[in-house]
Amino acid sequence: MVYTVTKVMKAKLKSLMLSPKYFGLALGVFFMSRLATILFPYDSDHWIFYYVGRRWLDGDILYLQVWDHKSPLIFAINGGMHAALGGNIVAHRIFLCLVALATLWLFYLTAKRVFEYIHRQNVGLDARVATLLFAVFGSLSQFTNSGNNTENFGVLALIIAVYCYLRWRKTLMWKWLIYSGAAISCLLLLKINFGILLLPLIIDFVAMYRRDFRRLAFYTGVWILPTLIQAGIWLSYFAPRNLVHEFVIATISFNGKYLRAGWAGNLSGQLVFVAILGAGFLFFVGAYYFLLRNRRTEESLLLTIGVSALLFSVILGTFYTHYFLVVIPYFCLVFGSYWRQVMKSRLWILLASLGLVLSFGISGKQLYNRFYGPVAKEANKMEFAASYVKGHTSPHDKIIFYGYGATFYQLAGRDSGSRYISASHPLIDEREGFGYDFTGKYIGDMATTRPKYVVFDRSTTHVYGQNKRAIDYFNRRYEVEVSLPGYEIWKIKD
Repeated sequence: MVYTVTKVMKAKLKSLMLSPKYFGLALGVFFMSRLATILFPYDSDHWIFYYVGRRWLDGDILYLQVWDHKSPLIFAINGGMHAALGGNIVAHRIFLCLVALATLWLFYLTAKRVFEYIHRQNVGLDARVATLLFAVFGSLSQFTNSGNNTENFGVLALIIAVYCYLRWRKTLMWKWLIYSGAAISCLLLLKINFGILLLPLIIDFVAMYRRDFRRLAFYTGVWILPTLIQAGIWLSYFAPRNLVHEFVIATISFNGKYLRAGWAGNLSGQLVFVAILGAGFLFFVGAYYFLLRNRRTEESLLLTIGVSALLFSVILGTFYTHYFLVVIPYFCLVFGSYWRQVMKSRLWILLASLGLVLSFGISGKQLYNRFYGPVAKEANKMEFAASYVKGHTSPHDKIIFYGYGATFYQLAGRDSGSRYISASHPLIDEREGFGYDFTGKYIGDMATTRPKYVVFDRSTTHVYGQNKRAIDYFNRRYEVEVSLPGYEIWKIKD
């Protein structure tokens, strides 16, 4: 009797997955999973990218007058968002949600191409299973953060790169290789270590032409041409301003040293992030077990997809969970290839169920934080301090928020008196001995702009107080004006 009921349920589920109702199901799952992202706390990295993009669009010189350790492309995107939508967070979240929906649809198309390429028997069903998983894990707030960062746009670029490459493999039409190369140029110029996830395409490409060097060289040139063009565009901006070195520091050099510091355990505590990632990976353990067990017979594209995702995950060094959004499409493709085998084992079903429940719970915690938790209380304190600063300054006055992020500047409606929005960058450079003298430049900027206020977040003074040069400067040039809940505001001495 139980067997008959189970068989009927499986048949109905399969019928649903193959029917037009599936797309309604996928949309429902997407919005349910993304709710915590849509309502993500106001204080987030979102405002860093927006602030730099806005200042750049308004005429500041990138990496000279406004700085963050990301590539120009993410700031260009945010500059465009500022031009079109202003500083309205609701409009931003709607736009980012539409980007995520486009990413989900393109993943579905790409999954079908991948499963067709690796000769799966039921391409449509496997693609829909993988897409449903991507609608879940690719939308959870621990992976998306606020929805506005290099990873959220990088995952779109990666999916387009794979889709267009497979279209080229089938048709050998140049335009698809150029489109793939254009997506790759965006992927690499969002964050260069995303290139690890291109290994499946590169290996497949080289294997195709390994005995025909002339074609290998020719098509390689076609493929990388968009990257060379985009790199040339950025160099044409930075070279006349003698900022190529600063461009390299911000996009490559600083991040490489940052990674090493992460592996050395010198950055923020990582165990909680490892635990969060482990909970999510539980869902995919069974699929990886079957992939690795079949490694000798499995199609090379799927094997390299699975291995490159693991390789990227292992070498990051800093385990901030949103860094891992870009590997989720590959995890979902692996699961989509082996979901039948996984569903036959109680152990794998148990682990997958546990990973799903824990991941949803972790994401849902952001909803609690947004309205009731300590994050909400801290947000109220920040808003009160920002309103004080706004009420005691003019729009042209500069301020310094001696902490992390650009949220305070957004709330106060005032710009930073230094190119370094986050005090974390001068701190890390000073403490870890990177050798860039960010603190010297930080102090030099303040000496020039003479910010009216320096705002200290009491909850982080034990961290940022480690930058003794910056603290000595503040002690010499500023004095306490007022103490507010959670914050202390110092005014420049006359």
